[in-house]
Amino acid sequence: MTYILTGWYETDNGAVMLDESGHCLADIVAQIQFRDEDFGHTDMELELHLPSGNVKCVEDIVYRLIQESEDDVL
Repeated sequence: MTYILTGWYETDNGAVMLDESGHCLADIVAQIQFRDEDFGHTDMELELHLPSGNVKCVEDIVYRLIQESEDDVL
C-alpha cells in the first residue's frame, strides 16, 4: 500500500512544497529528513492521503515522530 504526504513546510528560503509517497508515514518522514535535517522543526501543513482515499492532517504526528527519533539518538 502506498501513502502520499502532501503539503508544505517552512525553511529559511521560504515554503517547500511536498508530494512524497511511501509505505507508511514514518518512512516518508525519514525520506524527507534524510534530504533536510531541519524538516519537522518549523511551521508546516501536511496531509496524509491514505490508500482508502481518506485524507488526514498529520502535523502533530510528524512532530511527534521527529521528537521520538531525536530522543532515540540521545
